[in-house]
Amino acid sequence: MTRILFFTTNFYPYLGGLENYVLELAERLIKRGIKADVLTYNVHKIDEYEEYKGIGIYRIPCYDILKDVYSLPKFNADTKRILKKLTENKYDFVITQTRFFSSSWLGMRFARKNKIKHIHTEHGNVHVRHDNKIVEFLALLYDMTIGKRIFKTAWKVVGISKACCNFAIKMGASREKIVLVYNSVDTGVFKPKDNNIRKELNIKENSFVITYVGRLIYAKGVHDLIKALKGIEEVVLQVIGKGPYRHELEKLAKESNVNAQFLDQKQPEEIVNLLSASDIFVNPSFSEGLPTSVLEAGACGVPIIATDVGGTAEIVDDGKNGFLIKPEDSEALREKIIILKEDKSLREKFSKSIREKIEKEFDWERNVEIYVGEVLEKKGIS
Repeated sequence: MTRILFFTTNFYPYLGGLENYVLELAERLIKRGIKADVLTYNVHKIDEYEEYKGIGIYRIPCYDILKDVYSLPKFNADTKRILKKLTENKYDFVITQTRFFSSSWLGMRFARKNKIKHIHTEHGNVHVRHDNKIVEFLALLYDMTIGKRIFKTAWKVVGISKACCNFAIKMGASREKIVLVYNSVDTGVFKPKDNNIRKELNIKENSFVITYVGRLIYAKGVHDLIKALKGIEEVVLQVIGKGPYRHELEKLAKESNVNAQFLDQKQPEEIVNLLSASDIFVNPSFSEGLPTSVLEAGACGVPIIATDVGGTAEIVDDGKNGFLIKPEDSEALREKIIILKEDKSLREKFSKSIREKIEKEFDWERNVEIYVGEVLEKKGIS
């Protein structure tokens, strides 16, 4: 049996786009007879090991550097013991996620030391953006040293969008080892629900509901969305997610007199309900690989406004199934919100078109077959 070990900074029960990507992929590989484990950081100080949906989850001690955003491993006796145990499991592949997380560096070292094929998955397409310029500089320094080494030494590099593949080339990966496998969504779970959901959620009939799903950090641009909504009447903004920037966003919403509901993290079934109750979805991020939240919203048939960053344009065709704007442009965002607010027929058109595209190109069952065949090489799997 083929055995895979994923390295990722956060994992279940933590919820996020990257974490859900690993979970969805691991589940589907297990169904195809492949054993999948995960090595992650014990940010939340929970059980060192557990099994979830057939996935063995190993958690090592860590330093929480940037408020649940960035962590570093502790190389103590517990970490060494867990890594030794993993060495004994005789993995065929080590798979890392996004070069700027220290777990990717750790995975690269583990694979090299134990002579295991290292597959790196890149979810980014630009260097890190942060409101703290020192943090931004250190991230760039990391990219130019360790980040480049991860790309150059990996056996294969998976890009979750064309933009991610191009970034990998820019960072030193050879074209021959790059494979495009789109980030995906389970369209059987994420699908439109009937109109009664708004009543169940106690949303007023005349409210125009806008939803954002994602981490609450500066680089996600939620502050631009709040600024854009100032003065627009009858709007309810649902902000789903958690992160260190929440306090600043709540303060800005209050100052801007924007009716923003901060709903923390939600389970997938709850997100489906909240998306189905939405009139539009907005993703104002400064950078993306191929945003999971946009895929989920599109699968639920929610009209989308998103910044034209990373692989977003590979999902949203501007003016055909949604709107694309430049990042950090609150005025353009405001203009597109007003257009969709006032034009129900356009919302209906976008809703139908985006759902059809997600089903055709970004469904997990389609893309996991590509992953098995082109990344793991089907001939080598028992």
